[in-house]
Amino acid sequence: MLDRFPLKAVLISALLMAPVFASAQNQNPQDDIRTVHMVVWRGCEEACQAFSRYFQDRNLPVQVEVTDVARDRDLLQQVQSQLIAARPDLVVTWGTSVSRAILGTREEFGSGSALGDIPALFMIVADPVGSDLVESYERSGRNYVTGVRNRVPEDVQLRLMFEYFRPSRLGVINHPGELNSTLNTEKLRSLSEEFDFSLLEHLYTPNADGEVDVAQIPEAMAALKAQGAEAIYVGSSSYNLEHQVEFVTAAAEVNLPVFSAYTQMVEEGGALMAIGTSYANVGRLAARQAAGVLLENEDPDALPISALNRYSVILNMASAQQLGLYPPLALIGVAEVVQ
Repeated sequence: MLDRFPLKAVLISALLMAPVFASAQNQNPQDDIRTVHMVVWRGCEEACQAFSRYFQDRNLPVQVEVTDVARDRDLLQQVQSQLIAARPDLVVTWGTSVSRAILGTREEFGSGSALGDIPALFMIVADPVGSDLVESYERSGRNYVTGVRNRVPEDVQLRLMFEYFRPSRLGVINHPGELNSTLNTEKLRSLSEEFDFSLLEHLYTPNADGEVDVAQIPEAMAALKAQGAEAIYVGSSSYNLEHQVEFVTAAAEVNLPVFSAYTQMVEEGGALMAIGTSYANVGRLAARQAAGVLLENEDPDALPISALNRYSVILNMASAQQLGLYPPLALIGVAEVVQ
C-alpha cells in the first residue's frame, strides 16, 4: 500500500485488498502474487468493484489496492510520484481526468508514459483518442499503456433516441472543467446537420475553486427551455451524473425529457431513456485485459483499446407517463423497462 495517501483512500484499499489477497493465498506457494493499484476519482463504484471481484471470484493470484482521490485534482501528482516509487505490477486509472494526470498525454510523452516502464490500463474513459491518451483504438501507440472505453458512439445513441422522440432543438449542459463533456458536445455539434437538429449549449459557471453550485441546474434548464429546447441530452458529464436526481427533477419541472448515455440516470435518477453500457461490465472487461497483462505476459501496447460489443436501451415508464411521452411499441420490444 502506498504511504501518506489520504485516510479515505487507505481504507478503501484495505477493504478491497483483503478478500483478494486471502483468495490468492490459496494458490500454489510458488505462484507470484501480482499487485494492481487502481486510482479512482469518486469512490470505488460499480466498475471498480467488478474489476476487483473478477480476480477474487476466479481465485487468481492478484492483489488489488484502490486509492480514491475524492475529486481532489491536487492529489494526483502526489499519487503519481508514489506509484512510481512503489512500482506495482499494473496501474489502473479510472476516468479521463485521473488517466490524463497519472499517465500523461501523447502530446506530453509521445510513445512513452509518465509512469515510465510500469504497465498501465485505463478504464471509464469515453473518448481515449480525443483525450489524447492513445493514437487509435487498434493500439495505444504508447509503450506499456492499454485500456478500455465505455461510451456507445454518439451516432448510435442519436438514432435510437430519435426513434423515440425527435427534437428539432436539443439541449446540453456541461461543466467547463470536464474534458469528456467538451468532446462529447463537439461530436454532437458535428452530427447536428446529419440528424437535422439544432444544438443548444449551456455551460455552468464554476466558482474560484472550480465548484458548481447545484442551484445552477434549474437555472440552466430554464434558460434552455426559454431558448426553445425540446429535450436534454447527457452524453458524458460526471457532474450531471453525480447530481442526476436534481438534474432530472429540474428538467421535469420545465417539461423537458432527459436522454442519457448513462444507464444509471434512468434507473436511479428518473431520466426518460438511456443508451449505454453497464459500468460493472466495463470493469469486468478491464479485468480481463488486466489478466492478460499480469498473468499471460501480454504487452499492453500490443493490445487493442477494447470496448463492449453490446449496449443497453433502458426506458423509464414512470417518467414517460409524467411527461406524457410514451415510447413506440417497437422500442419497448428491445428495451429494458423500469417503472
